[in-house]
Amino acid sequence: MIFEGIWLTLVGSIASALVSSSFIPQIIKGYRTKKLEDVSYLLMILISAGMSLWIVYGIEKQDYVIIGANVTTIGLNMLLLALKIKYSH
Repeated sequence: MIFEGIWLTLVGSIASALVSSSFIPQIIKGYRTKKLEDVSYLLMILISAGMSLWIVYGIEKQDYVIIGANVTTIGLNMLLLALKIKYSH
């Protein structure tokens, strides 16, 4: 294996940070423009459902990288959803 032990954890941590941070530009743009019409409710629901299942998987595997990444991503997704609801007309 190329990645084992600490290196595998590092790769997983970097991957989770990149995926989680992908929500930040949309949150910033939505907050600044107060417009989130193009952000789909269905997208946010499906992402939250998928991340919730990943959390269950991470708990079963006792993988704190998976758990932390998905809890963070759900939090950012919920923030985006809150902005969409707040700024909907």
